[in-house]
Amino acid sequence: MKKELEKQDFNTSPFARERPCGRGSNDMSKEIKYVEFRLVDILGRLKAMIVPCTPAETIDDLLKDPILAEGTSVDGSSILGLSRVESSDLRLEPDVSTLIEIPYTLTRTAAAMCFVREKGGRENEFYPTDTRGVLHKACENLLPEGMTLRTKTEPEFHFVTEDMEKFDEGEYADTFPANPGAEVLLEIANQIREIGINVRVIHHEVGESQQEIEIAFEDIKRMADYLVMFKNLARAVAQDSGIEVNFMPKPFGGSAGSGLHCHLQLWKGGKNIFGVEGTANLSDTAKRFIAGLLQHAPAITAIANPTVNSYKRLVPHHEAPVYISWGMMNRTTLIRVPLFTSSDKAAIEFRSPDPMANPYLLFAAILAGGMDGVNKGLEPPEPRSEDVFALSEQEREKLGIRSLPRNLGDALHALSKDEVIRDALGSEIINRFIQIKSKEWNDYLNEAVTDWEWETYSTL
Repeated sequence: MKKELEKQDFNTSPFARERPCGRGSNDMSKEIKYVEFRLVDILGRLKAMIVPCTPAETIDDLLKDPILAEGTSVDGSSILGLSRVESSDLRLEPDVSTLIEIPYTLTRTAAAMCFVREKGGRENEFYPTDTRGVLHKACENLLPEGMTLRTKTEPEFHFVTEDMEKFDEGEYADTFPANPGAEVLLEIANQIREIGINVRVIHHEVGESQQEIEIAFEDIKRMADYLVMFKNLARAVAQDSGIEVNFMPKPFGGSAGSGLHCHLQLWKGGKNIFGVEGTANLSDTAKRFIAGLLQHAPAITAIANPTVNSYKRLVPHHEAPVYISWGMMNRTTLIRVPLFTSSDKAAIEFRSPDPMANPYLLFAAILAGGMDGVNKGLEPPEPRSEDVFALSEQEREKLGIRSLPRNLGDALHALSKDEVIRDALGSEIINRFIQIKSKEWNDYLNEAVTDWEWETYSTL
């Protein structure tokens, strides 16, 4: 597969033909005829109900269609974690600010992210297990008026063959031909830019076959939508070129895993209050936000790293954090403060999340933990400047440096005990998340037989 793609003439690839946004050339004059009303399940997987619309030439024309006010019904019991079968008649209410045209469909189709509403319920009331609604409600409850939490994200992923093998042997910042998937990577960037996502940088990552497209700072509510759309488009573009995109945190042993680093800034009144105006210093607000994240890190980990596979990434010396600590420009800590030269650029980088996280729950948990630190005036420990991995266990214990949960079971236990995160996201969604993920953890422990077990025990 790799050799075939290296030889491919990308001028004749489906996305390079003379057609708008990847549609078939025989469809160029046709109008938008359908709308995908989109939502995610509790795991963050994209779902949709497709509804015919009045044919429209443009998105602006489509905005006049009554269907966008009406929304559509959905069987909530068939969406993982959304509702039970005895109360499953729900409604999808489109958020028209997210309306886009899907670039990869042969028939022109638009899409909008939706809120889930209870039929006959109070207008604008958030459904408790709609994870998009959970994030929006958390922002309403936890952020004072005029304040926004903004994030820049670094979604990492692997290009793999149809046989799930590494697609290339490239290294950090390699370009074509050492990175034979470079043209596909650029086409993914083209497609997400086409729908309004601001791309900051594109490059091959440290691991073989590992790629990254960094998404510029945006409000956390919008960024969560962007990450859902990004994963969908990345897979569509790559499959069109004969390769697969894999978002597993650790698809290959002994290699760097894929993370979702989140750079965070708190803004109010047009100012970044994580910086001290006129200086390059971190504000007390930023330090208290850090303290909150550190205190609630074990519980946040269950949401930020929600799979069995996630914990095979969170090991020393593989580009991922292990210990609950922070430091200036220190990539061995959980929270890194990147170098900045003016207050408007001040940010903190939360390094543990991975691409399997539901972004709505992730950002809600980050917001809850950080704002708990701000509201309570928590003080962080001393920042670490040394390689935290190189410290002995005794040295870390003396410094009060705890470890992140070592596995999904430990993380779920921490989440179950954290009242701040539970209150912010809602007991119903937390209980359902823990129930689903506990089954996954128990299935792995008690049912799965791995290749490692065969290799280790089959000849004894």
